[in-house]
Amino acid sequence: MRARYSLSGSIGYNHGMVEKKGIGVFPGVVTGRAAVFRHTILENVEHSLSEDPQSELAAFEEALSRVLSELHAIKPTTKDEADILAVYESMLSDPDFLALIRENITERRYSASWAVEAATEKYTAALAALGDSYFAERIADIRDAEVRLLHAIAGVGGGIELTEPSIIIADYLTPSELMELEKSDILGLLLDSGGPTSHVAILAHSDEIPVILGIGDISTDVEDGAMIAMDAKEGIAIIDPDEKTLRSFRARKGIAARTEKELRKEAELPAITLDGHRIHLMCNIEGAEGIDGAIAAGADGIGLFRTEFLVLQHMDGESAYDEAARRMGSYGPVTFRTYDLGGDKVADGMSFEEENPILGWRAVRYCMENRDFFRSQLVSILKASSLSKSVRIMFPMISGSEELMDVIAFLDEVKKECRRNGIAFNEEMKVGTMIETPSAAITSDIIAKHVDFMSIGTNDLIQYTIAVDRGNERIAHLYRPLHPAVIRLMKHVAEAGRSNGVPVSICGEMAGQAEYVPLLIGLGFDELSMSAHSILEVRRRIRGLDMASCVDFADRVLSLPDATSIEKALKEFNDGKA
Repeated sequence: MRARYSLSGSIGYNHGMVEKKGIGVFPGVVTGRAAVFRHTILENVEHSLSEDPQSELAAFEEALSRVLSELHAIKPTTKDEADILAVYESMLSDPDFLALIRENITERRYSASWAVEAATEKYTAALAALGDSYFAERIADIRDAEVRLLHAIAGVGGGIELTEPSIIIADYLTPSELMELEKSDILGLLLDSGGPTSHVAILAHSDEIPVILGIGDISTDVEDGAMIAMDAKEGIAIIDPDEKTLRSFRARKGIAARTEKELRKEAELPAITLDGHRIHLMCNIEGAEGIDGAIAAGADGIGLFRTEFLVLQHMDGESAYDEAARRMGSYGPVTFRTYDLGGDKVADGMSFEEENPILGWRAVRYCMENRDFFRSQLVSILKASSLSKSVRIMFPMISGSEELMDVIAFLDEVKKECRRNGIAFNEEMKVGTMIETPSAAITSDIIAKHVDFMSIGTNDLIQYTIAVDRGNERIAHLYRPLHPAVIRLMKHVAEAGRSNGVPVSICGEMAGQAEYVPLLIGLGFDELSMSAHSILEVRRRIRGLDMASCVDFADRVLSLPDATSIEKALKEFNDGKA
């Protein structure tokens, strides 16, 4: 029987200045007071039978309603938050899961808490038995939803409450605990556990919260209210720093702030290498609210508008497309990627019962079997194209030319319907595709003949190429963006695009990391798409590079035998030692 937990204050015992090291996720230098929380044992679920199953059933139904209301009250501000909330709500709305709980109560006469625990055990055991990394990652989210249910049944409040802006220190945080907090109250996060691919790490990065994970035992070593100095870029946290150390960190903070200010001033400068090669820096956004950041960062356009986020947030897609077209059209391309739903992005009313959804019924595969749903989106994007000739459309998860041609044929069918109905659109709207599967990368020379542009999604291309789920902490060390197979596929796509006169961009996480820029532009990519915050640093890096040197470096990398060798060579190049 597993113990259930709720948050409580720490009873830390540290005295004197102590340095802790962990894994930095989002950079930032912060000083502030600690708000310490630990998930201490609330109670063990009592495996007792009930003499009044109807009363237990009512308690469960009330708790379920309360938890769903709490989740609905959380307003996601990023795609990642919406994705995780969708997992919670999908689990708590699963008819089979709920039926099992109710059956446990009414037929087996379990108490409400025991019924929830027993159903969750069966649910997660079945997922774990599949041996699939995607489901293993979902189990942690299911446990979070289960604990929320148990708290509600017991009438116990959960969550973290902050009385002032603080550095949160905890043994761990669940995604829902983080999402319920006011972001302005979080100066930084220091957690005992977790890794750079955990959900909390992803959310913190999206919200630009400095965070250090995997510190070990910091939550038991710190007094609530203690002074903390942290440098998330270096992965260093100082407990009870002396005055000299505080001054040092405040100086670092000042330098970081000045650097940020300088980068902002450079937002109007073009990203041109020292030898005159222009790189176009585009922005990835999830909704129209991302436009302000893109403009402020000096983006050359929108390289990736993740339209599925609008569905997950129950937002009006057509108005968002129109706003993006009007506001960003004068800056450059506005690229709408059609719905990439499925996998870990399941919207209300969608049923995905698959053993391996990441490789299953998702993106264009789902859309092409739900054509009315897909048609509605295509019409909205076509309408937006009448507002700006910069509007482009891009299809995700294409596996090869046959699948691509089927999707393009459907788009042509929708265009004909628009003409018949008098709906104006840009007849010359450019059509492109994501390259994120090895099959698409290998046949990109064929695919390039049917599109106006291609964009490599490095996140999926990496995990599909080397068969590593980056969200699985057990094998996260094998997720190597610089694996030779990945680099060679990227080079092949760049050459396929060039030989066919089709521009190729990078829109995965690699594009937004300044250390990868010399390799990417050396491989032949002159368009990179990333978050608005990343554009600032990447622009400065490009302006300090010599294109010819980058090309020579990339050619040398292609001959290296393994990821470790490539990582070492890239570090030496960035350090000016190559």
